[in-house]
Amino acid sequence: MYYDFLYIVQPNVTDEGFDTILSDIVSRIENNGGKVLKSAIWGKKQLAYPIKKYRQGIYVNLFYEANTTVPKQIENFLALKDDILRQMTVKMLKKDIIRFTQTAQKAENAQPAQAE
Repeated sequence: MYYDFLYIVQPNVTDEGFDTILSDIVSRIENNGGKVLKSAIWGKKQLAYPIKKYRQGIYVNLFYEANTTVPKQIENFLALKDDILRQMTVKMLKKDIIRFTQTAQKAENAQPAQAE
């Protein structure tokens, strides 16, 4: 199954702490037989409403492929972390998977052309 995972980290977390959280999530996905397809750090954004008295948060988006038990394991792991303000996992639809893989293939095909 393919999943789109978004989480928000406290804005005052250190760079080292942020990298630790990201690497912990990626390693949990890979240790359970999954594969991270794309990770995007959106950066610090204004929240629509205060969460735990924070008005900003650092947004991170991960696309990954894994079996059906992995999302629950990640959500349980992050529920224990105080640095995580919110999290959301969405199962990708077939049309979204096709569009995602097509854009990834276009990006891969464009890279060799730029190298020449």
